Amino acid sequence: MPSARSNPGRATIRSRRLFGLVAAPTLALVLAAMPAPAWGSAAPALPGPPPAAGQSFPTAPPPGTIPPAGPVGPAASLPTKFAGAGLRSGFVSVRGRQLTLAIACRRGGQVSLTASTLGSGVLARGGYACRNGQGSADLSLRPGAARRLAALKSTLARVVLGGGSAERFSITLGATPTVPHAWTNGGMECSFLGPNEPYLVAPNFTVTPSAIIDVRPWVAFYTPSNGWRWLGTTGVNSSSWYRWSATPTGVATWMTPAGALNPWTWAPIHVRPGQQTYAVAAFEVIYWYAHPRYVWAYAPSYLGATTAGTYCTFP
Repeated sequence: MPSARSNPGRATIRSRRLFGLVAAPTLALVLAAMPAPAWGSAAPALPGPPPAAGQSFPTAPPPGTIPPAGPVGPAASLPTKFAGAGLRSGFVSVRGRQLTLAIACRRGGQVSLTASTLGSGVLARGGYACRNGQGSADLSLRPGAARRLAALKSTLARVVLGGGSAERFSITLGATPTVPHAWTNGGMECSFLGPNEPYLVAPNFTVTPSAIIDVRPWVAFYTPSNGWRWLGTTGVNSSSWYRWSATPTGVATWMTPAGALNPWTWAPIHVRPGQQTYAVAAFEVIYWYAHPRYVWAYAPSYLGATTAGTYCTFP
């Protein structure tokens, strides 16, 4: 997965932090965990890739497309109850053929793992017991899948957790420790509209050469009882693609006739207090060149105008 400054094919991607209502200096994101709040122990591991990462692409834009700005993100609330199990980490290391999934659960269940880059069908199966709201599943990859992963270093994979109801998650499966990437600007103001109402702003995607981009926004949120879950603009595990024109100087779609920048935003996003919630935003992007180039990365979280970290925290 490329970072915000790497080269997906022919595109050079850079970003600037520009909030529509907040005047603040540009900051490079250091992906380091925020200090754990008094109500928690260590901050959770990162959630991994968004649901169906690298899948469900929209149709390519016709030549000459000039996309409109489109609607902003709708008002939303983070759900607090899920029937099925969740993952406590979305980055999973493989040692030889062995891997372990950390699970938040209420009862035991079965696990299956697939990864199209490593082979067809289910590549590993197992089960887990649940004690005190936590469980773990030890899995073993097929020998051929393990060899392909060693050559690739890391890949997207899919996990199904079964119990009373099946839950599906994307993970990054790595033969070596995986370093997550993040956009260098945009992001989530943790308490811009109130102590429990974060405000999300898309990065100002700058691309050379210019291209139409499709962007899918997400908020991942963690509680001890549910593990990591994903909210998109159309609900849990569901988010819309937004189509914009990216240029070497930023997203042209967002420029007003007066020359001001009016970036895409998503607010309010209400977080119920008393759930011990961590939250982090992510954006998937497709760059429409001769062949689509796909990347995803986290966005910074801001406690204020000048303090950036990995998570927003809500006691």
